[in-house]
Amino acid sequence: MIDALYDEVYIHKVVYDELLLSEVKQNVDAKLNDGWILFDPDDEDALSDYRYEIYNQYLVDVKQGFTDLDEKKTREGRPLKYTNDLGEMHSLAAAMLLGASIIFSNDYDILEDIKDSELRITVDEAEDSELIQHDTLVDFCFYLVVFDIEAKANVRKFLKAIQPFKVSVLDERLKQFQPKETG
Repeated sequence: MIDALYDEVYIHKVVYDELLLSEVKQNVDAKLNDGWILFDPDDEDALSDYRYEIYNQYLVDVKQGFTDLDEKKTREGRPLKYTNDLGEMHSLAAAMLLGASIIFSNDYDILEDIKDSELRITVDEAEDSELIQHDTLVDFCFYLVVFDIEAKANVRKFLKAIQPFKVSVLDERLKQFQPKETG
């Protein structure tokens, strides 16, 4: 279903290495064989030395953004996540390098970091840069329904199995999207 929404799908090697369940890893391997792209910045064939240096600088900037976000949360009395966020950081740096306009993650800190750090990509040199778009699981489910990729009942069942507390968020969003009847 991800393939139906996104033209190109990259998975960062760091994220791939974080996959714990062998079944999930096997599914991702199958997707990689079907066209998903494994982004491994340490693969000398993937990046020139120059692009690798750019990637590393993006990574430094993104890591600083996450550090700043933790400091902001502490100042505001918000709880910290206590995770290393390596997959998220590396994925954002890769998105900036590759010009990938959307990052798909259910980590809501990513959106805050994108906005606070103004993480931007340039899709076309003739156009201005734009903030990276962050799609969550609820966004993904919403798109599946509104683009008629999957039936609403199936999408709700899927979301309920993974994040039951988000089903009402999806329902409300779908309700707001539904065209109002006139007449």
